[in-house]
Amino acid sequence: LAAIMEDLSAAERQGIIASLDEQTAGAVLAELDERLTTQIVEKLDPGKAADILEEMAPDAAADVLADLPKQTFDEVLEEMPGQEAREVRELLQFDPSTAGGMMNPDFAFVGEETTRDEVIQWMRNQDLNLDQLDTIVLLDKAASFAGTVTVSRLLLAAPEQSVSELKMEPLLNLEPDAKGEEVFELFDKYNLRSLTVIDENKHPIGVITV
Repeated sequence: LAAIMEDLSAAERQGIIASLDEQTAGAVLAELDERLTTQIVEKLDPGKAADILEEMAPDAAADVLADLPKQTFDEVLEEMPGQEAREVRELLQFDPSTAGGMMNPDFAFVGEETTRDEVIQWMRNQDLNLDQLDTIVLLDKAASFAGTVTVSRLLLAAPEQSVSELKMEPLLNLEPDAKGEEVFELFDKYNLRSLTVIDENKHPIGVITV
C-alpha cells in the first residue's frame, strides 16, 4: 500500500490514510518515504495523527515527529497519552545518527536465572511485537545488562535450562551516544539482528533492530 501511495497525488494519499484504521495507517506511514510521511501527518487532525503514531514503534513515531514543524509537533504530542509522549520525548533527546536515536525503548527482557520454560510461558502472556521478537535481553540481579539470547536458542533448549547458559557471545552493547558508524560496524561484523543500548549504569534502555 505504501508503494502504491507513492505514485498518487497528495489528496489521494490523504484520503487513503483517513480511510484506514490507526494500526494499518501507522504501518503504512512507517514504510513511506520520510518526506511524504511528514506531508501526510502535517495535514491530519492532531488527534488523528496522535492516534496513528501511538500504533507505531516509539522510535518510528519519534522520527516522524522530529520532521514536523514546531507547532504541529507540539499539537500532536499534546494529544498523545502520557507514557507514549514521554518515550518519544526521551528518544528525541538523542541525535538520530546515534545509537540512542536508533533504538526502540520497547523490548523484551528477563532475569538471567530464569529457565527456558518460564521465559516461554512469560512470552505467551505478554503483548509483544512478534515481528521484532528475535532476541530477549537478560538482566542480572542488579538489573544490569547480562547478555542476550535468541528466540531460536530458547526453542531448542531443555525446559529447565537457565537462559544464562544460552546467552550469545561476545556480550555486545553500546551506549546511547555511540555514532551510527559504530552501530553499523557491529551489526556487520557479528551478523546481528539486534543490539542492546545501555545507560551509564549498565541498565538496558533500548534495542536497535537490524
